[in-house]
Amino acid sequence: MSLFETKNVYKGCRTKKEIQQARKGDSRMGFEHTDKNRLASFQAICLLFILLHIDLSYGSVSWSLATTPAVFGKDIELHCNLDDNTTLTNHRHWSKGDNVNVLVVNGKTVNDTKYSEKLDKAKRTSILTITSLEPGDVNVPYTCQHGFHTYKKVLNMTVENFEYHPSSNNAIFKQVDDHILFSMKFEKVFPLPACRASIGGKNITQLLNISSVRNHVFYKVEVSLKYHHISKKCIHRPFELDCCVGTKTIKQRFETANDVCIEIDHQAKPGVQEQEKDQTLGLVGLAVFVVFAGVFVGGFILGIIIKECNKCRGLR
Repeated sequence: MSLFETKNVYKGCRTKKEIQQARKGDSRMGFEHTDKNRLASFQAICLLFILLHIDLSYGSVSWSLATTPAVFGKDIELHCNLDDNTTLTNHRHWSKGDNVNVLVVNGKTVNDTKYSEKLDKAKRTSILTITSLEPGDVNVPYTCQHGFHTYKKVLNMTVENFEYHPSSNNAIFKQVDDHILFSMKFEKVFPLPACRASIGGKNITQLLNISSVRNHVFYKVEVSLKYHHISKKCIHRPFELDCCVGTKTIKQRFETANDVCIEIDHQAKPGVQEQEKDQTLGLVGLAVFVVFAGVFVGGFILGIIIKECNKCRGLR
């Protein structure tokens, strides 16, 4: 499975408010289709007519994704707006898939570790909670039924509403001669990350290479960079990388040192050794001097004592 180069456009990570505004804008846009091929346009019109016919035949019940962003591994909610002309005591029913696999009936779930439902009477809303979102929960139809009214729609995994945050990444940072080599891999991520790189505050994002390949519903991504790093001064400058995965920011930071810094460090170490050597020689010399001085003084005193003793013998 080979990686394909991906265009990197870093605009900062999205906020939840921006996601909600985008969803409102999408709902106002409705259906749009532009194609130069007349046959394709005719097919699109027929499909639109069929979809409108199905929605109208289902009545006024409808559901929508309420959790934005919907993050894989976390709980999400689908909200079904119930029909105003039907009493709340009527039958409520959530199902999944084309084969209508029942999930919840009037609050009673077939799998209490995965699905649950509660009724907000004030808002006339049936709330389906899907625990720990996983790939099998997306790109499949969900059906909400209230009384005789039914609404079926696919929970499409879109870049605007869904995110998979990688739990770890394999980041490698090296300095080879006067080059910085950096690489980082995401085995699973969604949507595609947008990254920004800098060194010492200088923007070097244009040097980033981002390659990706689609693996089921997620992407496998590799981010790499090779930067020619030269400085005549010994300055340790940080290398920083910020990657936005939807609303989440993934940060990497490494300290750099150029060849001048390394050369100075190597020169500094021998200097310290020479200083320690001089100190050692000084101590040895001092010790030798003290010994010789002690011998000299001792000999001088001993000579005086012997001389005095000889005088005493002469007097006797």
